[in-house]
Amino acid sequence: MALSLAFPTPIQRLSQASNPQSRMKTSSVAILLFLWGAIYVSGMFTPPLLDDADSVHAEAAREMLEQHDWVTLRINHGVRYLEKAPLMYWAVATSYRLFGVKDWSSRLPLVLGILALVGTLYGFGTQAYGERGGFYSALVFATSLGPYLFTRFLIPDILVALWLSLSLLFFLRSFAENPPSRFTCWGLSTTCALNVLTKGLIGLLFPCAVILLYLLLTGNLRHLLRLRVLSSTFVFLLVAAPWHILAAVRNPAQGPVRGFLWFYFVNEHFLRYLNRRVPRDYDTVPLLVYWALVLVWLVPWSVFLPAALRGVRLRRQELASLQGRRNAPLLMAVW
Repeated sequence: MALSLAFPTPIQRLSQASNPQSRMKTSSVAILLFLWGAIYVSGMFTPPLLDDADSVHAEAAREMLEQHDWVTLRINHGVRYLEKAPLMYWAVATSYRLFGVKDWSSRLPLVLGILALVGTLYGFGTQAYGERGGFYSALVFATSLGPYLFTRFLIPDILVALWLSLSLLFFLRSFAENPPSRFTCWGLSTTCALNVLTKGLIGLLFPCAVILLYLLLTGNLRHLLRLRVLSSTFVFLLVAAPWHILAAVRNPAQGPVRGFLWFYFVNEHFLRYLNRRVPRDYDTVPLLVYWALVLVWLVPWSVFLPAALRGVRLRRQELASLQGRRNAPLLMAVW
């Protein structure tokens, strides 16, 4: 019996192939893969890398490979670039090693990140609303304007979205297990750590804020104790801490010259949040303009937003429910 389950007979395989749910899943995956290839793979080759973020980030990855130093980022022939987390640069440098320094090889990690994010949203939607919900979740993302624009520039935001989505998918999964498995808990902590290595402290702050607010609203803070806090914290530190420690040791402050800890934590995180970063090389936009841009990024699907908002229902009993599908809309609303 166990052998027949592990290795289906031809009749069993035929039965599975004739299953409408199986056919629907196969069709969904095929459509999503086709759209990813048509939109993102075909778009890897143009335009050429642009000034500002594109050229700086590509150069940091190129010099990482050239100088065989995967700890300290450098630009402009050896000038230390201590503000940024390394994961995107590691990915681009690996792409350069495999395929050479080209425009398309610079974008390849982001294009693969899009594919992973499409799959994550498909899984998130399927877990929350069934296969049809998963398909439409991934379809909307894959065909929206914003994700495509965010792969035109060599910035890590797509990867940040990937790790955050995976973090919350693991968190949602934890309610379906009693108790949550090591895979789920350590998956949550690992994706948070990878997000920290991608974009800094927001990789931990954002998922923790969403999770804590969600548990407060549902009156279920005790669920934190089910997430294997001690071992999950150890896994997080095991992934996130080594690069930070090495970067601090190799780039200490020397007299008036600031070191890694100041550039990375003080300048890039706190002073940037307060709009006092040194040097002042960017500007902010008003909050209303930012929200308007979100609607632009969701084109063409933003036309459905008013109807979707009219359909929102947050009932008291749904807030209290921690099982089944009904907790997913609240989690996404908090997110």
